[in-house]
Amino acid sequence: MNDDTTAIADILHALPIYAPADEQRRGRVSSTTVDPGATLPTKVVVDFGSTPHGPDRGPDLEIATRAWDPATAPGEHELRGFCAERDLMERRMRDPLSAQAIALPPDAAWSQTRITLDAVPHTFTVLTTAHTWVAATVLPGPFLLRIFTPTPAGHPTHLRRVTSATQLEPIRGRG
Repeated sequence: MNDDTTAIADILHALPIYAPADEQRRGRVSSTTVDPGATLPTKVVVDFGSTPHGPDRGPDLEIATRAWDPATAPGEHELRGFCAERDLMERRMRDPLSAQAIALPPDAAWSQTRITLDAVPHTFTVLTTAHTWVAATVLPGPFLLRIFTPTPAGHPTHLRRVTSATQLEPIRGRG
């Protein structure tokens, strides 16, 4: 991996990264998780929309992919945990009084929805609260795929796989 384009291409080959099918903006890799000793990430988060430095301090939409240990099959418990993890991160980031939160808010509701990935419908587990909408599903590999938006009012119904580094902003550090 000699340059950013090569590194992103390697990541795209290793993990299924998605974008909203009708999204014209390039995604921004906002975080990755790399296991000790590994060269490629096991989790990649891609934001679409505002940046953490923008007026609303966060993405319009975030899509995360996490590799899962193939020895154990992820189920509903893991999907709900993946959703709840993101809701908790959002509450802790935006509300200092939520720093002690360890449970879902009282208005939390679980449901399911169908979202199309590359023309194939998938069932997603959905967590909705007054301030977040988070959905997750299991993909072959196995991988967990999570979609987050800070407003429950709108979310994508069709995603496409990102297949080229040109569909993502160049990775850059903070200086």
